[in-house]
Amino acid sequence: MAAGDRLRVERRLAGSNVAYMHHGIDAGDGTVVHARPDDFRRPLAGGRVERTSLAEFAGGIAVLVTTEPVATHPPAEIVARALAHVGREGYCPVIDNCEHFATWCATGERSSRQVEIVLERISGAAARVAAAVSARGLLSTAAVGAAERIAVRTALGTTVRLGLRTLVPAAIAGEAAALAAEWTANHAGRSAADSRRAGEAAGLATSAAACALAGLPAGPGGVITGALAGAAVWAGGGLATKVATAVVQRQPRS
Repeated sequence: MAAGDRLRVERRLAGSNVAYMHHGIDAGDGTVVHARPDDFRRPLAGGRVERTSLAEFAGGIAVLVTTEPVATHPPAEIVARALAHVGREGYCPVIDNCEHFATWCATGERSSRQVEIVLERISGAAARVAAAVSARGLLSTAAVGAAERIAVRTALGTTVRLGLRTLVPAAIAGEAAALAAEWTANHAGRSAADSRRAGEAAGLATSAAACALAGLPAGPGGVITGALAGAAVWAGGGLATKVATAVVQRQPRS
């Protein structure tokens, strides 16, 4: 570690086992400048930028160095920017947290990958739930009359009905799995791109597995169809709609 490095150390959300990373700037003299809440048990109650010893910042936990996003200022300027704000009041875990501050010192841009992960996953959950509802509505409309009877009478049709009824919780479960995987990858120091890929893979697998499980009573064909439906909703509402339509249209006429 050296002057100007962005340091991070693991912390736990108050009263939980959820881990997050607390960030600061190495001042190069055994101290660290970091934004922090006045009370970690009440992160929404305000805070300030402080200069503390490295040992106090670490709290007995291993300290790691953050390299992403790449610093655009030289080390001396990063330290100067950090020191200039010591004593500044104001802290918000969503828009003005320790990572926002450390990133700004190094790059001039205020950003927090941890906040971005959560907000992106919330947005993704809303979009995929909307896609799932759209797919369910489409099947309901398309399966009127003869198609409705076919969907009930055939194993494949029954599987699709079960799978589509499962799409909303599957989409939510998928986003929860994606959030956990992406958060863990980011926590481990993997790049934003790698973390995002880990999240997407976990979300796709979870969404497909949830719908495949719903198709289990219909046998192997049901499992495959359910998995495809879950994967389709994860891939996007348009694809989910196409899959639902294609499956209904492929049913044999009675």
